[in-house]
Amino acid sequence: MEIYESDAYGGLFGVAPVYLIAVRQSLKYSNTSLKYSNTTFKYLNTIFKYLNTTFKYLNTTFKYLNTIFKYLNTTFKYLNTTFKYLNTTFKYLNTIFKYLNTTSRYLLLI
Repeated sequence: MEIYESDAYGGLFGVAPVYLIAVRQSLKYSNTSLKYSNTTFKYLNTIFKYLNTTFKYLNTTFKYLNTIFKYLNTTFKYLNTTFKYLNTTFKYLNTIFKYLNTTSRYLLLI
């Protein structure tokens, strides 16, 4: 009796169902892999949108901080000018008091 190679794997028709099961399992795995890849790409897309929003927020924050620093710089310039004005005013008042002092001494001498 001669044994064919196909007989060793379950007969002439026994190989086909095993092959079909393997193909079906492979297709299920491929489908699952595609779904997983699709979900991964959606997740990555969401992450990139989040990062884009975060960078826009940071850009707006830096612009806001830049505006605040400009405002503070202007405020410090204003305060510096104000202190200079006050210093000049005190010098002027000091000169007036000296003048009044000199005048009062002069008037007391008369």
